[in-house]
Amino acid sequence: MNHTSSRLLEETPNAIACRLIQKAHNQDGLPEIAIGLILLTAAALQWLQVAFPVGSPEYKVAPLGLGILVPALILGSQWAIKTVRGKFLIERFGYVEYKPVNRKRFWAAFGVAFLVAFAMAFAIAAKSLPPASWLLATAGISGGILAVMAGRLPRFVIGGVLMAATGIFLVLIRVPLGTGFTILFGSMGLLSLVSGCVVFLLFMRKPAAAGE
Repeated sequence: MNHTSSRLLEETPNAIACRLIQKAHNQDGLPEIAIGLILLTAAALQWLQVAFPVGSPEYKVAPLGLGILVPALILGSQWAIKTVRGKFLIERFGYVEYKPVNRKRFWAAFGVAFLVAFAMAFAIAAKSLPPASWLLATAGISGGILAVMAGRLPRFVIGGVLMAATGIFLVLIRVPLGTGFTILFGSMGLLSLVSGCVVFLLFMRKPAAAGE
């Protein structure tokens, strides 16, 4: 108890504010729902390359979707969440004016995400990616770490651990690359979507005054 109190006292006001805002940001489940839909979209696009032969229209659409549609969904998800909260959840969620994101950092991060997704999509189509054992394990572990860092709540920690474990498990059972990504993105997307929906329903059942 004393250790916890001393740790809280050592936190800067800015760190405490960021932690509380992050907790409030995840209290209604909308970010998890958005992530789930994005991952399920990526899984569906990846499945096209598994289910259809090379050179078919469906096969050719998949890399374009992974390189353009998925980054666009990531970029638009924050706007969509903010819009839904502002129009439908203002009485429960309250009004929060977030500190503007540093534009240079934002576009740098988005540019890296876009280039990685674009290169990954076309590398899969060209069959020039590294072995599945390296790529699936890296995707699972890095995605799990990102989930823990982004949420910092028990359910995000559980999801992150499951994603890392799923990536490693798919490597151990030697699942083909395309099938492995379909399973990884699909299972984690479904988990995130279900978790977000449960949190959202519980949030909506609270009295408006009980919102954090």
